[in-house]
Amino acid sequence: ISFYLSVQSNGIENVLRVLTPLKAEDYVLGLWQRAQKKIGYWMQGQLLLGLVIGVLVFLGLTIFQIPYALVLAVLAAMFELIPFFGPILSAVPAVLLAFSQSVGLGVLVLGFYLIIQQFENHLIAPLVITKMVGVPPLVVIISLVIGVKLAGFLGLILAVPVATVLMELLSDYEKSKYLFRHTNAK
Repeated sequence: ISFYLSVQSNGIENVLRVLTPLKAEDYVLGLWQRAQKKIGYWMQGQLLLGLVIGVLVFLGLTIFQIPYALVLAVLAAMFELIPFFGPILSAVPAVLLAFSQSVGLGVLVLGFYLIIQQFENHLIAPLVITKMVGVPPLVVIISLVIGVKLAGFLGLILAVPVATVLMELLSDYEKSKYLFRHTNAK
């Protein structure tokens, strides 16, 4: 249902109009539009992340002289869109291909993928998401942990978009407190 609502033009907005009381409708629709824009930025960040990982994998596999480095890099870039399992799945063919050449090369390529995965998880992804969406890296990491604990794989996928909406709500709350303080101080 959520897929069809999101694909349909103004599908979610129409549902929000029906479910929201009239006096809060403008605020809720504005919040949805801001969140939708930030979620779009998040998706752009995921695509950028895939591109960065694809380039890194291509460079590394080329240095290790692994055949089909370009194909494996494109696979790594595409699988980067699948949280957690994507990078693991993209490593399997490259590691198997490297092990088919020699055990030492297989171990090197496995280590290379582990290093890229750690580098991506702890540095690249939080920075890209922070720059694109404006959600602090700590919030991203905490939301991913909470998402996976609450809803498994689906929670992992929805964690950052939900955190983005919550950050927008908190920002609105903070602005309303500021306005309240300054209008009552006069």
